[in-house]
Amino acid sequence: AGAEFIQTNYIFDLDRFERFMARVRDLGLDKRVYILAGVGPLASAKAARWMRAHVPGIHIPDAVIDRLERSAKPAAEGTARCIELMQRIREVPGVAGIHVMAYRREHLVSDIVLRSGVRGRPRHDQHGRIG
Repeated sequence: AGAEFIQTNYIFDLDRFERFMARVRDLGLDKRVYILAGVGPLASAKAARWMRAHVPGIHIPDAVIDRLERSAKPAAEGTARCIELMQRIREVPGVAGIHVMAYRREHLVSDIVLRSGVRGRPRHDQHGRIG
């Protein structure tokens, strides 16, 4: 009995997630359960600000919102940012997989996964990174 995996909430701050995963590894949790990192594409700066203000546990750095505001195509920028995060998260030791959440934009998920290059069954290298 007990948990077999832990799924995080949306990750928009990689530095914060890396600190979290360091603590997970220090406690040996990554050896006891699978850690699934949650990511998703932000549609706009307005959506990001709303999520930051109203969804408990979500941290979206100002730099992410600024990047969306400066973009001529914020939805495409949000998708690109999600793909970048996936590519970087795959290098974080202890992560067993990535869960893509695209609320009301579910049609984007397959394209995001394909473009990220992170797909299929998780393969772990000698450092515990997926790839």
